[in-house]
Amino acid sequence: MDDIVLRLLGPVELVHEGRSLDLGGPRQRVVLAMLGLNINRTASTEQLIDAVWGDSPPTTARGQIQVAISTLRKQFARAGRPGAITTRAPGYVLDMDPGSVDSLEFDRLVARAREDTRADRIAEAAATLHQALELWRGPALDGVPDGPLRHAATHLNVTRLTVLEERVRLDLMLARHEEVCAELTALIGRHPLRERLYELLILALYRSGRQAEALEAFQRARKALTEEMGIEPGPELRELAQAVLRQSPALDLPASSPEKGAAPLPSGQSDAPDAPDAQDGGFRLIPRQLPASIGDFTGRHTELDKIKDLLEPCSRTKTPDYAVPIVDISGPGGVGKSALAVRAAYEVSKHFPDGLLYADLHTASGDGQISALLARFLRALTIPAKAIPDDAQERAEMYRSRLAESRVLVVLDGVTSPEQVTPLLPGSATCAVIITSRARLAGVPGVRGIDLTVFDMANALELLAGIIGRERVQAELDTAVELVNLCDALPLALRIAGARLASHPHWRIEWLVQRLRDERRRLDELSYRGLELRSTISLTYRALPPSAQRLFRLFSLVQAPASPAWVAAALLDCDFASAEDILDLLVEAQVMDTVQYPGSPRPCYRFHDLVRAYAREELCAAEPPEEADAALARVLGGWLSLVEEAHREEYGGDYTIIHGSAKRWRLPESTDVEPVPQPMTWRSGERQALVTAVRQAAAAGMHELCWDLALSSVTLFEAKGYFDDWEETTRLAHEASARAGNRIGQAAMLYSLGTLHMYQTRMEQAEECFDTARQLFEAEGHDHGRALVLRNAAHLDSVRGDDTAMREKYDEALAITRLVGDRIGEAHIMRSLAGCWLASGNIERARTLLEQALTISREEKCRRVQAQVLQRFAELHLAVEQPRQAQEALQEVLRIVRGTGDRIGEAYALYGLGAVRRQEKRLDSAADTLARALILSRQVGERVIEARSRYSLAEIALTRGDYELTATHLAAARDLFAELGSTSWLERTEDLMVEAGGPSAARSDGPQPHRC
Repeated sequence: MDDIVLRLLGPVELVHEGRSLDLGGPRQRVVLAMLGLNINRTASTEQLIDAVWGDSPPTTARGQIQVAISTLRKQFARAGRPGAITTRAPGYVLDMDPGSVDSLEFDRLVARAREDTRADRIAEAAATLHQALELWRGPALDGVPDGPLRHAATHLNVTRLTVLEERVRLDLMLARHEEVCAELTALIGRHPLRERLYELLILALYRSGRQAEALEAFQRARKALTEEMGIEPGPELRELAQAVLRQSPALDLPASSPEKGAAPLPSGQSDAPDAPDAQDGGFRLIPRQLPASIGDFTGRHTELDKIKDLLEPCSRTKTPDYAVPIVDISGPGGVGKSALAVRAAYEVSKHFPDGLLYADLHTASGDGQISALLARFLRALTIPAKAIPDDAQERAEMYRSRLAESRVLVVLDGVTSPEQVTPLLPGSATCAVIITSRARLAGVPGVRGIDLTVFDMANALELLAGIIGRERVQAELDTAVELVNLCDALPLALRIAGARLASHPHWRIEWLVQRLRDERRRLDELSYRGLELRSTISLTYRALPPSAQRLFRLFSLVQAPASPAWVAAALLDCDFASAEDILDLLVEAQVMDTVQYPGSPRPCYRFHDLVRAYAREELCAAEPPEEADAALARVLGGWLSLVEEAHREEYGGDYTIIHGSAKRWRLPESTDVEPVPQPMTWRSGERQALVTAVRQAAAAGMHELCWDLALSSVTLFEAKGYFDDWEETTRLAHEASARAGNRIGQAAMLYSLGTLHMYQTRMEQAEECFDTARQLFEAEGHDHGRALVLRNAAHLDSVRGDDTAMREKYDEALAITRLVGDRIGEAHIMRSLAGCWLASGNIERARTLLEQALTISREEKCRRVQAQVLQRFAELHLAVEQPRQAQEALQEVLRIVRGTGDRIGEAYALYGLGAVRRQEKRLDSAADTLARALILSRQVGERVIEARSRYSLAEIALTRGDYELTATHLAAARDLFAELGSTSWLERTEDLMVEAGGPSAARSDGPQPHRC
C-alpha cells in the first residue's frame, strides 16, 4: 500500500504520513476527485472540464485544467510520487494502489464482510462492516459543487446507508439490540422515509423488551409515509408490526446462528411460525395480506375493467372453467404496476372470501426463497408449522391441495421469471392470480397480459394535482405540463416530484422544472427522503446480461428520438442478428421502447429520457471514453453510408455530389436486411435521426463526416421541402469545417447553403455563397466541386436575364462534368441549356440537348433527372403546339415524382399539366390542376411555381371575365416575381395587369429587380 492516501468518503483530502496536503482551491479538489473515482483509468479532459464548470466552461478551460493537474503533480512529487498522474489520451490517469483510496478500501471490506456472512461468520462480518464504516468522515465528496461528481457522491452515500443497515442487521443477530436503538433513532431522523430503518428499530426495541415503543415506532413510520408521500407502509413493515402486536415467537432471537448455507429471505419473510397452528381462540383466521391501496390512485380505468373482466367469476369469458385465471401486469419500473395490482385485488376481493395472499418478490431469488414463501402461505392458510414438509415440491403440492375448491386471490408482486411463478400457482379454477413483472411473462401457461405504459397528460396532471393541490397546478399549467414531460409521465417520477413540491408549499413548479431541465442532474432531483427513481432503473439494469448492459450504456450515446436496429449493431460492432437479439432483451426488460413507422417492416428503438439519463451515468462509470467515441463514430459512419447509398439509388451513382474521406460503417454483407429499399421513403421516416446525426458529428468534432453527411442529405431536404433541416445541418457542418480548417468542407457547405438560398429566392446571399465556394474549390484544385457551383451560379444569371454569363458558366461546367465523369451532372446542365435555347426560339437545338440528356438519365437509371428532362420536353411540345405529347410527358413525370416522393417535382408537373389543359381550352380542368399546383408549391416553399401558377390562374380568370380574381392573382404573382428577380416574368405580369385593369394596376409598390 502507498504511504499516500486519497480520501473521498468525506471532504476530498490527500494525506501523506498522516498529514493532509495543501491541494489549493476547489478546482484542484474537483479534478483530484474525478481522477480518484477513475483510479488507474483515463479521465478525459472533457470529463474534467464538465466536472469543474458544467455547461458553462470558460474559453480557457483546457488551460486551467492543465494548471490544476500541474499543481496536483507537485503535491504528489513532494510526497515521493512524481509520476502518480500521467497523461494518456484523451486525458489523465491517477496511478495508485486501490488500497490507498478510501472508497475502494470501503468496497473491499464490504465484499469481505459479505463472504463472512455467507460462511455464517456473523461476528467477523459485523466487525468488518464496523471497520468499513469507520472510513467515513462525513458525506462523500463533501464540499464538491453540483455537477457530475454529485452523481458519484449520491451513489456512495446510498451505498453507505445500505451497508449501515446490513451492519445493524448483523448486530441484531448478535443480540446487540440495546446498543443499536439510539443509533437507529438518529438515522431515522435523517432518513424519515427509509422503511428498512424502521423495521430494524422496531425489531431492536421489541427484543429489548420495549413492545409499546416498537408499536409507537411503527405509527411514526406510517405517519411520515402518509403525510409526506401519500402512501401506506409496505407489507414487510406492516407484517412486522402485526407480529409485534401478537408477540410472535418468530421475532425472538434464534437460539443459534443461522444455518450455514441457508438462503436469505426477502425482507419481512420468515420460515418460522408467525401464525397460530390452525385454530386461534376457536375461529379460523382468513388471510388478508394485501398492502393498503394508495389514496390518490389515478386513472387506469380501462386496465381495471379488463382485470375485473378476467377475474370476476360472473364475467370470465376468456378463461375456460377448469383453468386458473392469471393476469400479468407488465411494464417498466415506476409505471404503477404494484399500485394497479393492489387496487384491482381490492375491487375483486369480494369474489374471494377465503383469502387474499400477497408476496413481494422484487428481491426474491432462488428455490430457497420460493420454498420459504410457500411455507408462509401455508401457515397463513392455517396449516400448522410442524405439518409443513421440508421439501419444496411437497410444499407446492400441499399448497395446491389446501387451495382446492377455495376462493383465494394470490397477488405476486415483482416477479422476475416464470420459474418463480409456477410453484405458487393454485390448482383450482376457483382461485385467481395477479402478477406484476417488468418483462412480459409469456412463459406462464394461460397468462393474460396487460401492458402498462406511462400516463397520458390528463392523468399525469390529475396525479400531480392530487399531491400538490389543484390550485397550484392550474396556476402554472404550462409549467406543470413541462414537468410531466420531464418526468416522462412516469407515475413514480411524478410522485417524487409532487412530494418535493408538497413538502415545500412556497416553491413554484417552475423552480423544480428548471432543475430537471439539466439531464445530468435529473435523477438526482427525482429523489426524496429515501424514495428515488435511480434505484428502480438500476434494479432492471443489474438483472440484464453483460452484453445487454453494454448496449444499454452505449445506446445513451445516440441522441436521435428513435433508431433502427442497425444502430445497435454499429454500437456493438457486431452482426445484425446478434444486435437484434440483444435489443429484444432490452425491450423485454421494459427499458427500451419500440416505434413502428408507417410503411416500415421493422421497428425503431428508443429510450425514455429518464432511462437515457441513467444509461448515460452507467456509460460514464463503466465505458472507457475512447471506446464510447469509437462506438459513436461507427453509428455516424453508418448514417453516412446509408444516406450515401440512398443518393446513389436516386441519381444512379455518385453524381452531382462530392464526398469526403470520413470512414463509413457498413452492415455486414451476410445480413438479410435491405436498409434502403426506397431512398426517399426511409429517410423521410428517419429524418430526425439523420439531422441529429449531423448535430452529433459537429459536436464531436467529426468535421469531415459532418459535411459529407449534410451534403448527402440535401437530396431529401430539397425534394421534400425540408428547408429548415437543410439550413440547420449545412450551417452546423460549415461551422465544424471552419473550426477545423477544412477548406473543402467549407466550400461544400457554402455551395449547399447557396443552393438553399437560390431555392428560397435569396439571390444576393446565394451569389455570395457561390462566389466564396468557387474560390475555395479553385484554391484546393477541386474541379468537380467548382463545376457544381458554376452550374447553380448559371441559374442565377438566367433568373436575372444575363444570358451571356449564364451560357459561359454552363459551358464551363459542362466541360468539367464530362472530364470528371459526372454523367448526371452533364445531363442536368444540358437540360438547363435546352431551356435557354427554347426561350430564344431555337427549338431544334433545345430538342437535341434534351434527347441527349434523356438518354443519359435512362442509361444511368436516374429517374429524378429523367423526370426533369421530360418536364422540359413538355415545355418544348407546348411551344410547338403539341399538347398531346406534352400531356404524355407530364403524366410520366407525375408517375416518377410521386413514386419517389419528390413533392417539388410534383408541383412542377401539375403546373405543366395545367398549362397543357389551358392550351387545349379546357379551362375548368386547367384551373383545378393549377390550383393544386399552387397549394402544393406553397406547402413545399417552391415560389417559382407558386408565382407562375398565380399568373396562369389570372389568365384563366381574365378569360372568364372575373376581374377581381384576376387582380388578386396578378398582384400576388407580381410581388413574387419581383422578389425572385425574374425580369421577363415580371414584365409579362405587369403587361397583363395593364390589359386587365389599366396602366395604374401595373405599378409595383415594392422594390424593382435589377434588369439586364
